[in-house]
Amino acid sequence: MRTKSFVGLGLWLAFILAVMAVVVYMHPAFASPGSAALTANVNVGNVIYLNVVNSSSGSKINFGSIFPKNSYDTNVLVTDNDIGGNIGANVLVEGSSWLNASTSDTFGVSNTLWAASAQTSNTGTTLSGSFVNTGISIAQPTLSTPSTSNSIYFGLNVPAGTPPGNYIQVISFENYNVSQNIYNASSTTNAITAKVTVPGTCYISLSPTLISFGSIVASANVPTNVLVTDTDNGGNVQASMLVEGTAWYLNGNTLLTNFGVSNTLWDASSQTTYTGTALSNTLSSTGITIPKPTSTPTSNSIYFGLGVPGGTPAGSYEQTITIENSC
Repeated sequence: MRTKSFVGLGLWLAFILAVMAVVVYMHPAFASPGSAALTANVNVGNVIYLNVVNSSSGSKINFGSIFPKNSYDTNVLVTDNDIGGNIGANVLVEGSSWLNASTSDTFGVSNTLWAASAQTSNTGTTLSGSFVNTGISIAQPTLSTPSTSNSIYFGLNVPAGTPPGNYIQVISFENYNVSQNIYNASSTTNAITAKVTVPGTCYISLSPTLISFGSIVASANVPTNVLVTDTDNGGNVQASMLVEGTAWYLNGNTLLTNFGVSNTLWDASSQTTYTGTALSNTLSSTGITIPKPTSTPTSNSIYFGLGVPGGTPAGSYEQTITIENSC
């Protein structure tokens, strides 16, 4: 009986241990007190950004209408921004030649000037066809000031003889850190398109501006061979010469009716006798043309002669002759 009791007790113990084993197996283990952490790592490199804008018209400069031989002061503002970089930079700039896409006429990139400040006359540094360090600096952006910028100003000289039409030029920018030899990251706005309209026009320059017929006695004359050269030193279209005059005055203030404007003659060529067309006091076409200028001035001549009427009192006489170019 004891043996059976011992065996029975052993079976019960085995059952209880099995149940305990199941219970222990079914319960998860408890985590030990404490915390776990991850270490994050990033490497921030040096970078420069670039965004250029014309304060008044986005990515364009419009110089408007400029006659050849004239200029636009160097005061068109373009802002170069670094929006988010972390090192300072200098502004580099280059340009293309000016092009009239309709006619293929061009004039040089160097007719555009740049400066670090607005100018009241067209002074500055000539733009070139390759990148030049302007020395204009963009400050280092920081966490508190992530956007920094600086200004560059542009002006334009339209050369004499430039054919009329609409011209464009592309001005490109780079931002560059000299000490680290780093350029700006890729940007979609690193260029400005400049535009100018060149009207058709003509100019006039007379040589000489004083004619002396010398001493002439009454009833005598000087043949129509006193030369005046009319030069167009900057226009871009053919011109026609017009001429008019005043009556002759004694000592600058006394008008003699018989010594009138028509006593002066003009002609397109030199004459050996007193012949030609009588000058009048209204502007008249001479039929003399000044050829279309290109890069050099063009000119033509007009000749004057004088007949002094009989009975003209002795004295020093003057007349004003006005010459105009029409185009």
